[in-house]
Amino acid sequence: MSLKISIITACLNSDKTILHTLNSVITQDYKNIEHVIIDGGSTDKTLFYLKKYDFRNKKILYKKNLSLYSSLNEGIKNSTGDIITFLHSDDIYNSTETISKVINKIKYSKSNIFFGDVVYFTNQFDRPFRLYNAKNFNPKSMIYGNMPPHTGSYYKKEIFEKYGLYKNFKIAGDFEHLLRIIYIAKEKFTILNLITTRMKSGGLSSKNLNSYLTINTELVRALKLNQIYTNYLYVCMRLPSKISQFFLFKNKKLNHLFKIKFSDFFFNHDVNHVKLINDFKKLDFKKNFYLSALNLAFLGAYAKNEINLNHNMINWPDGIFSRFYSSIKKTPGRELFNKIRIPRSFNRIIVMGNISNNGMNFLKKKYKKKIKHIKLPYGDINSIKKKIKFKFKKTDFIFITLPTPKQEQLADYFSKKNRYFKIVCIGGSINIACGDEKVVPKKLIYFEFLWRLRYETFRRIKRLFKTFNQVLFDKFFSKKLDKLMIIIK
Repeated sequence: MSLKISIITACLNSDKTILHTLNSVITQDYKNIEHVIIDGGSTDKTLFYLKKYDFRNKKILYKKNLSLYSSLNEGIKNSTGDIITFLHSDDIYNSTETISKVINKIKYSKSNIFFGDVVYFTNQFDRPFRLYNAKNFNPKSMIYGNMPPHTGSYYKKEIFEKYGLYKNFKIAGDFEHLLRIIYIAKEKFTILNLITTRMKSGGLSSKNLNSYLTINTELVRALKLNQIYTNYLYVCMRLPSKISQFFLFKNKKLNHLFKIKFSDFFFNHDVNHVKLINDFKKLDFKKNFYLSALNLAFLGAYAKNEINLNHNMINWPDGIFSRFYSSIKKTPGRELFNKIRIPRSFNRIIVMGNISNNGMNFLKKKYKKKIKHIKLPYGDINSIKKKIKFKFKKTDFIFITLPTPKQEQLADYFSKKNRYFKIVCIGGSINIACGDEKVVPKKLIYFEFLWRLRYETFRRIKRLFKTFNQVLFDKFFSKKLDKLMIIIK
């Protein structure tokens, strides 16, 4: 029979990050997992997500006003697994195979404690800035406050039965616990030589200067509590080894085995991600969707709160600014007509917005389907919504030819009013594809917005200037784009 592992997560007002943590557990390929979650009295959407969490073997405990280590103790006491580990509410596993790899190493070992490596990130999972490597740990260095990464630790349950639970510390409870087990009791441990966890920076131990002073004070207290001589100078001597964690690694190597998968639970509840399509053959026509280009106009409108992310939205990379978020090659909108294969079951194409007779003939010849043109009234998006009362059929495929953000706003509106919808926010790309406008030269492939300045120059420069300013303002002040999570679909 396979070993059962209990993953313990303590959370408090974690609605910005906990969906990724829960998703990371759901998508593990190892099946004998128990997830024990302790909520300390959240007042944001954390409880809503926990109630919707559809993991089969979960325990959710509501314990107000508990400290971090008291919460972890509650998790341990309510765990039934052979192995116990911890995953904080803003961390994820390094791959979908992490737990199965760990279990494979544990089941052949005589040790009772196991340590994996931890990678730190800020906003993007695949942009690490620190490697906390367990293999560098030496028990003798604990007198200086050193310890292996707690987030990457795995314990056989008898460890807690034999040595007790965590003591009342604010930050250094894990250090004091390991000090008792490894330094004093000489309990054997095994280094897994495996990156197990990606940990978000800004936790209790690295939040600010006050946190740094607190942890030094607690390290001294933990050592003295266990009758080990120390002082503040001793615990500060661990800093050189900490500094090296920020330099002695290569991002490419750290990301080599990084593998993330997203569940339906995540897609149905997270609103801070963009699904970026890599292969248009993967479009699932059995599900509703609307496609939009990820470019400067989109990013500016999103930063300005003119576009709301929707779990039905899928983006494709279009323009130089999409390269800041992904290495996927740009796909100009005019090329979508060659990449998207509309199934035979769709018998009508609806074009909403402006289109020439030449454009209509192009679509009819390209897809060999009926074409219906719906002209949209001039005005702001609210006036357009009031005048459009159109219901889509299951066999309709829709192109919207408005500029960003109006087309995304209209697609979002239709997604809430229709049971079925397959929409492409195509902007002016039909005009280029059908020959009404000249094709952008290859030299300007990533600067198409400059090529379009040839006509309606003043209006386009004004719009470009406003959008670029909005992106710059967001970069230095509101930082909404920094929190945008890009998911390759």
